[in-house]
Amino acid sequence: MSVLVRPPKRKLDQLASLEDQGGRRLSYGNNGQYYVQSAVQSSDSTWGNEADRSRPGSASRPSTDHSDAAGEPQFPPSSLRELSSARASPACFDGPFLAQRKFTPNASIVLLGIRGTGKSSLAVILAATSGRRLIDADRYFHQVTGRSRAVFKKDYGVAEYRQQEAKVMETILTEHREGWVIVCGPGSMERSVQMLLREYAKAHPVIHLIRDAGSIQSYLKAWDTDKVGRFLELSGPIYRACSNFEFFNVSEKGVGDGKNGHQSHQELDSDQRPQASTSTPFLTLKRLQRDFLRFVAFAIGDATDLRNQQTSFPLSMQPVESRKFTYAADVPISSLFDRDMDIEDLESTADAFELKIDVTDTPSSHAGISSNLADRISQTVATVRRNIVVPLIYHVESNITSNGSSPQPNEPLRRSETAYVDFVQHGLRLAPDFLTVDLSYDDHLLSQIIACKGSSKIIGHFAALHHFPAGWDDPEYLAMYERARKLGCDMVRLTQPAASIEDNFAVQRFRHQVKTLHGPHPPIIAYNSGPLGRLSGCFNQILTPIIPQTLRPEAQTKRLPCITLCEAQEALYSSFTLDPMQFFVFGANVTYSLSPAMHNAAYKACGMPHVYNIHQSATLRGINELVANPHFGGTSVSLPYKTESIPLLHSMSPHARAIGAVNTLVPIRNLEQHALNSEDSSLYMEKSRAGPIKALHGDNTDWIGICNCLRRGLSPANAIRPSSTGLVIGAGGMARAAVYSMVHLGVQNIFVWNRTLANSEKLAHHYNRQNLHPPRQTGPATRPTVHTLQSLQDLWPSNFKQPTVICSCIPAHSIGGQPAPNFEIPTQWLENPTGGVVVDLAYKPLNTPLMKQIRSLSYRGWVPLDGLDVLPEQGFAQFELFTGRRAPRRLMRTIVLKEYRGEEGQYDPGELQSRLDSLDGQPT
Repeated sequence: MSVLVRPPKRKLDQLASLEDQGGRRLSYGNNGQYYVQSAVQSSDSTWGNEADRSRPGSASRPSTDHSDAAGEPQFPPSSLRELSSARASPACFDGPFLAQRKFTPNASIVLLGIRGTGKSSLAVILAATSGRRLIDADRYFHQVTGRSRAVFKKDYGVAEYRQQEAKVMETILTEHREGWVIVCGPGSMERSVQMLLREYAKAHPVIHLIRDAGSIQSYLKAWDTDKVGRFLELSGPIYRACSNFEFFNVSEKGVGDGKNGHQSHQELDSDQRPQASTSTPFLTLKRLQRDFLRFVAFAIGDATDLRNQQTSFPLSMQPVESRKFTYAADVPISSLFDRDMDIEDLESTADAFELKIDVTDTPSSHAGISSNLADRISQTVATVRRNIVVPLIYHVESNITSNGSSPQPNEPLRRSETAYVDFVQHGLRLAPDFLTVDLSYDDHLLSQIIACKGSSKIIGHFAALHHFPAGWDDPEYLAMYERARKLGCDMVRLTQPAASIEDNFAVQRFRHQVKTLHGPHPPIIAYNSGPLGRLSGCFNQILTPIIPQTLRPEAQTKRLPCITLCEAQEALYSSFTLDPMQFFVFGANVTYSLSPAMHNAAYKACGMPHVYNIHQSATLRGINELVANPHFGGTSVSLPYKTESIPLLHSMSPHARAIGAVNTLVPIRNLEQHALNSEDSSLYMEKSRAGPIKALHGDNTDWIGICNCLRRGLSPANAIRPSSTGLVIGAGGMARAAVYSMVHLGVQNIFVWNRTLANSEKLAHHYNRQNLHPPRQTGPATRPTVHTLQSLQDLWPSNFKQPTVICSCIPAHSIGGQPAPNFEIPTQWLENPTGGVVVDLAYKPLNTPLMKQIRSLSYRGWVPLDGLDVLPEQGFAQFELFTGRRAPRRLMRTIVLKEYRGEEGQYDPGELQSRLDSLDGQPT
């Protein structure tokens, strides 16, 4: 798909007014309604005239495939003002719980939003990756009528325009129910069209796109940020009233403006050119692409796409509620409002991130959440998601800290039912992984919330403010659990303040009582709060709330948990619930390995007393010494044993089996359990428990490290399509992993060059005889094909596109007295017009001739990544397979860069420091 062509920019003050002529504003209300409220009369209360920029057009039915020419819609001259006109009462729509969130697999998706929110870029990204076609409502109107909206209204009047607009939108929505991305700007938002969209949202995702006022103002180059903010406040309720999802487009910080180290993309639309101030300008929209595609996949319930995105982290393939001893970082949104916090640090090593909505709306807001507060919540949720890889739990506090307004000091105020509904409904629009429902509210209300949960899982929640007289033996707790089960909750969370140490044993008995109930029943989360309840938190097995270290000063005032993750983990090991384990890197020459330093630092950060050591052996028999150790927890496997060790295995992951090599071995101590859970079985095995080893399970994380780096370097312009090609240099074990990573990305034609052609042909045969399919595709026609290249002097095959993903899997240093290969890719294979990504697995030396070559081509869109990028990526996955815990990603990357010691003159310490300064833990 080519880049969209957009009409010329227009000044915001030529297109839109922030307030209607009566000086009234709209407030986002309960039941999906918006209300007109009085406001101070604005001097900017009229809409400017729009210049006639139309071109002659045909009034015949238009072509609807605008995948190569869909542009950013214009602001209408008056639609928002007319919606709040004194001539009509506020529009009242159906209640909030009629918002549908279950859709057919290929349902069309509507994107709504004002200019500058990034609709065009996101529409292109979504269409390119989902296979949907793209249609723009403004261009469709122009093709049908032969006039732009502004000109049509001028020529025929407002009444005729409204009728025509309704007809056009009805045609678009009726005839494009499956397989389309439909872009609608303010020009498409007449009153009748809103009702059409509201109806369309009952069976389709309708996503409201928003952005911060500063970024929109920077894009539009007009008005000040305050005026743009007022327009957002005015337009937000209208869009929310006719959409069922909301995505906040978070702008990246500029270079030197934060730890992310990415260039600010103030203008997201397709005609924008990145500035030359960054070495990777083509990756400006990379994080936005990842965030939005993940959001859409979850919102529409695309399990295949979600699974594809999550394979980088093995633990993501296993539901968090089915694993033992998982933790949720408890973070109040008020803390994120108050100060700039390192979200990745808050989340680090936790299994979920619970965002606690502990704020109230302004007293003057009587019709629901104000537009400004709704925007702030959406922005905070989006910012959190950008910096975490774990599930998000959206929890609305029903009892709010009184701040002195309560009749009784320190007694929380009860949130009204209406206010609670407002915040919960807004949370559903943001498509969180988990949403809590407070069991202290009415069943009728809760059942309606649960009925429209979509892909979100529901946690039935009850937090007693005071200790029950009978404690956990009170039958009310079991009755509340049964009530939550009947309502359809996916999990149930019950808690009360501990009055004595005995309460910790009582809650353990209660959990056991629930687990022994007959028939299927949701997992139970039960613990005591307060300092005396810490013991119960340590031994609660599912999503125990923990407090990030930086929030400790706020623990008492905001009723946060009393234990950190490290404290909870240390308690499990000191009580002999879990055992300290020993891990290794096993190979013939592993003295240089950076893995021990990386993993040992991670264990310490997680409060785990494990040790990771080197085990060098001249023969495969050396593995017997590891297996004989009752505290053996797993080993990384290095050359030359990645294929030699396969005959020793009891089982292999599907990935390792397809690759034909392993780099990770984990012990099997319970063969019966392993046999019952053969798929992704290593995730089901009991972790951190010593004892005799019955067998070994093999996995491969090399492909994950390569795949994540390829993803990270691919710009949105180089999104993988059926015509995309890949190139692998080498034919050994790592080349096999590289081919598999490209198959996983969806590359259908992969070329291999190796110095020995016979080895290339052997590698090609290994994959061509398998029945592998790229993600999201089925059928023999889509099977990937591996081709061989005979000579570096040959031109690239003319019937295939030039490669966009390249991986070099050959050493860059001398081996066995042979000189270093000094390999560079032939320039005739690097002619893709939008560049691509090149991953060089070598890091001895770090600055290889290939990396120098690709850096010199960065101006053409080529992105170089080296072995120090790949090593921690595969290490994250190994850490999860070894421990069953999330890896501290930023820490592990930091250790690799700090511990690297190259030969003098073969790497630039300043370059490594620069990488350290801009480090984060994001996967792609």
